[in-house]
Amino acid sequence: MPEKKRKLLWHIFPSFLLIMVVSLTVVTWYSTGFFRKYYLVNTETDLTTQGTLILREISGPPHDRVNGICKEIGRVTQTRVTVVLPSGRVIGDSFGTVPEMENHRDRPEIAAALKGDKGVSVRYSDTLGKKMMYVAQPMESQGRVAGVVRTAVSVSNIDSEIRSVQKNIVAALVVTVIAAAGVGLLVSRRITRPLEEMRAGARGFATGDLTRRLAVPDTEELSLLATTMNQMAGRLDEKIQSAETRTMELEAVLSSMKEGVIAIDLNEGILMVNRAAARIFDAPARELTNRNVHEIARNYDLQQFLNKALASHDAVEEDILFTGTREHVFNIHSTALCNCRGGRMGTLVIFHDITRIRRLETMHKDFAANVSHELKTPLTSLKGFVETLQDLDEKEVLEKRRKFLTILEKNANRLIALVDDLMVLSRLERKEGLVPVFDPEELTPVVNTALSACKYMAENRGIILQAAVSHAPSVLMDPLLMEQAVVNLVNNAIKYSEPGSEVSVEGGEKEGYAVIRVVDSGPGISSEHLPRIFERFYRVDRARSREMGGTGLGLAIVKHIVQYHAGEIRVESTPGKGSVFEIRLPLA
Repeated sequence: MPEKKRKLLWHIFPSFLLIMVVSLTVVTWYSTGFFRKYYLVNTETDLTTQGTLILREISGPPHDRVNGICKEIGRVTQTRVTVVLPSGRVIGDSFGTVPEMENHRDRPEIAAALKGDKGVSVRYSDTLGKKMMYVAQPMESQGRVAGVVRTAVSVSNIDSEIRSVQKNIVAALVVTVIAAAGVGLLVSRRITRPLEEMRAGARGFATGDLTRRLAVPDTEELSLLATTMNQMAGRLDEKIQSAETRTMELEAVLSSMKEGVIAIDLNEGILMVNRAAARIFDAPARELTNRNVHEIARNYDLQQFLNKALASHDAVEEDILFTGTREHVFNIHSTALCNCRGGRMGTLVIFHDITRIRRLETMHKDFAANVSHELKTPLTSLKGFVETLQDLDEKEVLEKRRKFLTILEKNANRLIALVDDLMVLSRLERKEGLVPVFDPEELTPVVNTALSACKYMAENRGIILQAAVSHAPSVLMDPLLMEQAVVNLVNNAIKYSEPGSEVSVEGGEKEGYAVIRVVDSGPGISSEHLPRIFERFYRVDRARSREMGGTGLGLAIVKHIVQYHAGEIRVESTPGKGSVFEIRLPLA
């Protein structure tokens, strides 16, 4: 339990009061002692003088007259006068009865005088019942001590006076202490009140109120302290505002980043995570903070990467595959995270989603392989028939010319169609990312033109074409591109429909979109092929597609045209019952 702290007032005031009491006590003790000593010295001097005079008075008379002289002198001077023989017998005393008085030889002042010295003693007198001061002087005759004259006076009065003085001094001390205490309290309050106000202001600073300012006291030291604290609060306010601004800027940058960012401490706890990283782990960012990274990273490769990053001071980079509802490939880069003193406090991990790049790389590889294959087949056929023609004699050439020329023409047309479709795709890809500017166009002319382009092919295969545009909404589009998309869909429907069947093209408005539907009653498409039919060179039935003269790029071109118009293409198909391709375009 922490020790309870005392206020500054109770540190200053008791010390101040103690110093006063001790000082006044010492002064009182010294002054009363000095007065007592001074009084006793003066009394001794007076008694010595009186004793000297008495020696002159009693040096001549006989012993029987000495007692009377002593009483007379004592009455006049109010001083006790005693004359003692060397034997210690008292022969004269101003206040006592001589015959009844005991031997005085053992009295300290008498003993000193009998030795020829002046004897001085302060003690209690049994005869008078008072505290007395005695001064004894030798009375010499013919070089020897013939007796002792002792003078004495009561010193009880001085003790009474000193006690009276002490009482007065004590009373004055009490009054002085009370007055000094009041003044000390006032002075202490004047010192502590500004400190308390500054403490209250400092508490406000601690709670975050850095806009308030402390009052500046009159005292130089406290005014400097208050000014310094105000300056400190101002600078702290500036620094905190600057830090908050930078934090908000950092949060805005992190929130707007497509890359996921996670900061991890040395104990593998998550310090910070942005929205993109939270989406990777399919959890809100606020729920991920302060959790252990291994609780959310259910990926062995990622856990190994994080362990390696925390153990290394160098940057670590690796590509990691995440599997879930969809596969994602991330390029993960880590950087050591240090505090302001340069000490390691964790690591910063950045997730770059390279799924699309990897997918494009795969598509480009597949595309290159497919293009090579698609070009190689007709070129090989062309080369083979040319070599065959070169090896035939003239008669055989004339017999098989028509057949070979037909085959050569078919392969040449296939190459031309393939190159044309590749050029169309190339043009569409170059337009991706651009903001197209279209004029409002109606659907009806586009549908009618597309059907007219497909009419000859339909008649040759015995397919009935139907057009049903219930409403002619206006759409922002390029009519030539959209016509090509419809033509590709209708041609596919004609190619895969049985003779005598029907292909219909419907147009109208549905759920806020302009809709074009191409419906056939062909063999249909299995569900496992539906997600991939818009890929380049993907064929459900490769043999039949080549037989029909398809390049494998028709539906890919349709998809790119629809996406260029910010639209959407869907397909519904049931094997044995036909297919429905639906294009949805935003209304003008």
